[in-house]
This record gives sequence, C-alpha cells and structure tokens, in this order.
Amino acid sequence: MPYEFYKVMHVFGMFLLFLSLGGISLFTINGGKKSENKWKAIVAITHGVATLLILAGGFGLLAVKYSAGWPVWVYPKIFIWLLFGGVLALAYKSEKIAKALWVILPLLGGIATILAVYKPYE
Repeated sequence: MPYEFYKVMHVFGMFLLFLSLGGISLFTINGGKKSENKWKAIVAITHGVATLLILAGGFGLLAVKYSAGWPVWVYPKIFIWLLFGGVLALAYKSEKIAKALWVILPLLGGIATILAVYKPYE
C-alpha cells in the first residue's frame, strides 16, 4: 500500500478515537452512568475500530518509511497510543476522572503529534 493510504488510515483512526473518548467523557461529566448509556456498544466499537486503524496505519507508515528499524521517537508514541487504547473504561469511572481526561487526552494527542511531525532523535 502507498504511504498516503496509511497516513489517511492513521489520521481517520485518530478522529474516531477522539470522537469516542470525548463523547464518553462528556457523557460522564454530565452525570451519565455506563449502565444508562444506550450507545455504549457503539462507542466501544468505534473506539476499538479507531485503535485498530491507528495502529495498523502507524505500523504501515513505519514499514514503508523505516524498513531497517524504528527510530527512538516511535516508542513513546506507541506508549501514548496504548494509553488511549485502555482509557475508555476509565472515562466512565467518575465525573472527576472524565474532567481530567478532557484536558489530558488532547495534551497526549498533541505530544504524539509533535513526535510524529518533528521526529526527535531520528
């Protein structure tokens, strides 16, 4: 597959990820409980598909551009995206946690973006 295909897959996955996490965070901030959420299955599927697209697109980009091995900046980026993969259940826990995630998740996304754009330690 061409480099551009993997890039679109990766970015689209990010849009889906932030849609699902933002939706659950806002739902919880407004007092919603997981048992009351009629869309919890759809949100979970969206989150799972997003994580799959991000990882497949990201590894596809790495395979096309860095066939000899991964640069150092890739490791913290993978760690950040794994955090995003596991945070869905955390967003349901409490209003306080959801409010913190509302701030923390975009900051982590920004750090991941900086790593991808500037490629430090390359």
